[in-house]
Amino acid sequence: MNKFTKLYILTNALTLNICILFKAGKIMKIWLADLTYTQQSISSDVVPAAIGMIAEYTEKTLGNKVKKIEIFKYPEELSKRLKDDKPDIFGVSNYIWNANLSYLFCEQIKRMYPKTITVMGGPNFPTNNEEQKIFLKTKNKIDYYIIKESEHAFAKLVEHLIVNPKKSKKNLPNLVYLNSKNKLICSTKLERIMDLSLIPSPYLSGRLNPYLDGKLMPVIQTNRGCPFSCTFCTEGQTYWSKVRKKDKNLIASEINWITKEIKDKKNKVSRDDLLIADSNFGMFNEDIDTCHVIANQQKKNGYPKYINVATGKNRKEKVLESAKILNGALKLAGSVQSLDPEVQENIKRSNISSDSIMEMALNANKIGANSYSEVILGLPGDCFDSHVKTLKILVDSSFNTLSMYQLMMLPGTELNSLETREKFNMKTGYRVLPRCFGYYNILGKELCVAEIEEICISNSTLTFNDYLKSRKLDFFVNVFYNDAIFEELLNLFDNLNISKWDWIEYLFDNYEKFEFKKLVEKFVEETQNELSDKDSLDKFVKKKENILKYISGDLGNNLMFKYKSLSLTVFANDMFEMVKDLSKKFIIKKELQCDNLSELVTEIINYTKYKVINIFDKNEDYRVRFNFDINGIKKIKNLDEINNIKFKNKKSVIFINQGKKEIKKYTKLFGSDTKGLTRILSRVYLKKLMRSPMYLNH
Repeated sequence: MNKFTKLYILTNALTLNICILFKAGKIMKIWLADLTYTQQSISSDVVPAAIGMIAEYTEKTLGNKVKKIEIFKYPEELSKRLKDDKPDIFGVSNYIWNANLSYLFCEQIKRMYPKTITVMGGPNFPTNNEEQKIFLKTKNKIDYYIIKESEHAFAKLVEHLIVNPKKSKKNLPNLVYLNSKNKLICSTKLERIMDLSLIPSPYLSGRLNPYLDGKLMPVIQTNRGCPFSCTFCTEGQTYWSKVRKKDKNLIASEINWITKEIKDKKNKVSRDDLLIADSNFGMFNEDIDTCHVIANQQKKNGYPKYINVATGKNRKEKVLESAKILNGALKLAGSVQSLDPEVQENIKRSNISSDSIMEMALNANKIGANSYSEVILGLPGDCFDSHVKTLKILVDSSFNTLSMYQLMMLPGTELNSLETREKFNMKTGYRVLPRCFGYYNILGKELCVAEIEEICISNSTLTFNDYLKSRKLDFFVNVFYNDAIFEELLNLFDNLNISKWDWIEYLFDNYEKFEFKKLVEKFVEETQNELSDKDSLDKFVKKKENILKYISGDLGNNLMFKYKSLSLTVFANDMFEMVKDLSKKFIIKKELQCDNLSELVTEIINYTKYKVINIFDKNEDYRVRFNFDINGIKKIKNLDEINNIKFKNKKSVIFINQGKKEIKKYTKLFGSDTKGLTRILSRVYLKKLMRSPMYLNH
């Protein structure tokens, strides 16, 4: 999954827009919404548990002072509800992926109900007071902002507005706002809930049942906070350094409830995954208890099959134990961001053991667990050479997948501060977030909206040209390493003690003589052209004809997956011919002396080709004859053993398209053109869709 969804449940990421109609003593009607874009696909496809917890805590705290709180996820449902009724209190979450959509609803409610008071909160907000003031002046339909943790702060604010709305609010916890004279008022209190079990579960009340609809992924949180101080993350602040936990019995009850709902709707829903929104799952003793509860449900009910989670950055033994218990459902995260010591110091990750992360990847392979690592390009002190070194170590450590990101300048992080920008001479560009765009009819007006992200494209050690070169290298890693497309060839290199990275780098250094060059050039060109300045982009996305281009997929694609899909379709033959040619030259360069090695490499690449070629647009199987038992590569320990896997006579292999049902499901949903395949590849592990080779005796 992408890095945004993993942050979803963290309560410090909650953002609330609250519309309050003042009538002291009135029983308040409250709506809360965690909105997601829906018109291309559901961009944030996670159950709205965060606002569910705020609703539960507020009702528990205020009792009959508030009516039953309603929650919303889909903009269309909220727009429809606004036609019939209006709340006294209306809340909308504000993340990087829905900030503009949230504020759009605030604006339109203010337009229709000008006496309404609005409140916003969450991580997508500056930490510097002057920048906070600018934010609130620019978004002047927001009256109050709740920072940090929201449940208690929101309940206290609502209570204050009910009991004594005219009294000063500066002593309320976690609150920032502009007074009538446009002076910034900041709360003197920053409070956290010590025991997460004090927040009633929105699952156990049945509040979230409508959102276990097969479209959204269920999410739980077992603890909140992070002991690490990473400057690019909103949880890197001291406020979150102590980890607060939830009672294990409450956790078990939530897991059991979700499983029962999923099982009861088995014929109607298709989600078989679960998001655990902890920042370091597996690092604590209590996590082992959680794993046993999940494993029990897996055994009894077959749910969940996949668990999305950020696993612990240290204490690898516990993390590996968690993976063993969960029967391969847990994908181990070894998110290094960079392995360069200077970069790590600049972003305050020196207390995270890189050696332990590397060792975890190797151990994950031994127990058959999936693993992935994350790398961020453009961090302070980063350069092309340090980026190369990081990728090399991760590839040779045998992580299953590398997720390579550009550095987002996230509000609420130390890295995004003016001081850090100036210190490292950080230059940025803007682009529309994938899938985060649409047009909606709100209170009689049709309005276009999109989310725009700011990314670092150069700094004092990384030129813009090296930024583009690094992105091109990331593309090669995504095509030739991720998804295990060239698994057999990489296994051969492993067994012969040849660096997998050296092979990728050899392709990168020598691709320009082949037709594949055209695809690489298009990727780099579009990587450069997708960047813009903020004002121009703001104006561009206000026009419906442009939003329709994003929705159709003509604009705003995830370029890494768009061009990977092209490498497997339009450029597939060119790609495999290039890999065949360069791989044979690569083994010559490595001075590997063996009569049959070149022939074996050729057959391995042909074997790979027939597993993936045309899998999205043709259902037929392929039948091909081979001289070698490609499955026997795992047994080879040296060059002399290559002859052991050569047949006396050629044998036929039939490549069976066993993933055709899954492929049909995805292509029906997203389409089989480049736009559709881009969306499919960003969601699935391609290896599961490849043809299955089977040797025939006759």
